[in-house]
Amino acid sequence: MSTRLTLSSIIVLGFVFGFALLGGCQTARAPEPGVGDVASQIYVPIGEWDKYYAFLSGGQSGAVYVYGLPSGRYIRSIPVYEPRAGYGYAVTPGTEQYERLKASGPMWGDTHHPILSETGGNYDGKWLWINDKANSRIARIDLTVFETVEIAKIPNLQATHGIAVISPDTSYVIANGEFRAEVPPGRVDVDSYGSVMAFLDPMTLEPRFEVLMPGNTDINDSSKDGRWAFTTIYNLEGGLTVEAMIQRDEDAIAAIDIRAAERAVERGEFTVSEGVKIIDPDAVTERVLYLIPVPKNPHGCDVTPDGKYVMGSGKLSPTVTVIEIAKIDQVENLRDAIAAQPEVGLGPLHTTFDGRGNAYTSLFVDSQLVKWNIDKAVAGDPTYIVDRVDVHYNVGHTQATLAETVSPTGEYLLSLNKLSKDQYLPVGPTMPEAQELIDISGEKMKLLASFPAEPEPHDAVFMLAEDLIPHVIQTEELSPDAVAEGESRVEQVGPNEVHVYMTAIRSKYGLNSFTVKEGDKVTVTMTNVETIRDMSHGWALEDYGINVALDPGQTREVTFIADKPGTHWYYCTWFCSALHLEMRGRMLVEPADG
Repeated sequence: MSTRLTLSSIIVLGFVFGFALLGGCQTARAPEPGVGDVASQIYVPIGEWDKYYAFLSGGQSGAVYVYGLPSGRYIRSIPVYEPRAGYGYAVTPGTEQYERLKASGPMWGDTHHPILSETGGNYDGKWLWINDKANSRIARIDLTVFETVEIAKIPNLQATHGIAVISPDTSYVIANGEFRAEVPPGRVDVDSYGSVMAFLDPMTLEPRFEVLMPGNTDINDSSKDGRWAFTTIYNLEGGLTVEAMIQRDEDAIAAIDIRAAERAVERGEFTVSEGVKIIDPDAVTERVLYLIPVPKNPHGCDVTPDGKYVMGSGKLSPTVTVIEIAKIDQVENLRDAIAAQPEVGLGPLHTTFDGRGNAYTSLFVDSQLVKWNIDKAVAGDPTYIVDRVDVHYNVGHTQATLAETVSPTGEYLLSLNKLSKDQYLPVGPTMPEAQELIDISGEKMKLLASFPAEPEPHDAVFMLAEDLIPHVIQTEELSPDAVAEGESRVEQVGPNEVHVYMTAIRSKYGLNSFTVKEGDKVTVTMTNVETIRDMSHGWALEDYGINVALDPGQTREVTFIADKPGTHWYYCTWFCSALHLEMRGRMLVEPADG
């Protein structure tokens, strides 16, 4: 057995058993600054806003969590792959949100990697995308209203895991299928197992083309000039068990030449599966895929802000592999594209950047963040390690402020830890995740705060509030289908079909009551005609499981069958005025034989 494989085995044992030693006991911390010093750095006075939006994946919640930084205040959730009554999202059959979610797959999802749209390599405040690993979906969120507006299932892959935008102007959203499965699907055939990287239209989320990939594709990123799409690949053996997946010493970082792939499509060098053009890198006239060897089972894949390097974190090796992007298609032996392979610690998973030449790598086994200097590591200077800080416990992803853009601020870093152990009040066996905020503005890192999140956030992305706030809409313009004040009415549109048009304003609906027949198909179109922000209304219909939320200026529609004779009250679910409880009305359902 090779030395490296032995080291891999040792680290695997560390993953399995190492953090069990933490138990419920307090571990030693490095000396920290005074409480007053730290509090002043994260304190945001009442009435003032945080400097950053933080978007965290919500894991099995199927949502995206929104926090403010540096305060760590939870602001809201953006439901995506789950019904959420609190926001009236996808809870009611017959609404656009519900039908869109249901048409795409199950009413739950597993979100991992939020990504933001870019213009010129910087965030433009328009869109956020989030994957659903469990059901091979991806969704687009409109950041002007913080609402999911598109969900699509991606053909020919299983487990949409890594996703990224193609810089600098979001020409594609790319998504990996982590699990190897039949391509095309629809049969049981182990010999045809493979994975694909999908290149999606950013708006429609339809695949423009897909590229067949060896092994299991994991985490994505792209070069800053739009030419390369990168992903870490593990299990090049094609194994189906843990033991079979770690037989070799190396896996790879894959680099896809996007322009070459586009030219292959233009030449017709593809097959079609599930209506999607699929490129087989072994069956094209121009090279599309480059596999740069890296230590076994790499995980994180991260491009430096200057676009010079792409890095793969070792996971089963204590190293980070630094690859010089400009050399990928210039060297005969792809190992010659590797600029450095610095040793950073046990269990490196993800690397992020401050824009000042420093990298920060999360160490799962060591429960640490390590800061190291890129130029020193490439030059072979043994003093490349700058600092280490303990986190609590077992950090997975880490992200520094604006690190994925060409303009990082290098101010804060968020450590997204997998275990909280003794950080918070006990709430039963299932504990919240621990997110720790670290100041990286100076030479030494400084732990500032810890705050919980529901299980299980994986990754985060940040945006300056000043760059996003101008895009956020808090009072919508009335749409063409809006119901104007004074125009609430009931229309019989068929023998057994009724359309109800209604307004909502403090503290009344446009209709105090309306009457339908048992068995009627009822469509209610409702407009919140408020003209000031933070005056939301709701419409909940007793015994029908209907809850519709309406922001100022917004129009919503719901369709249902009136199958329960009698009186059914509807009421406002958002406390809106002193007469909120009086904001109600009745749907009168006359028996069919009455």
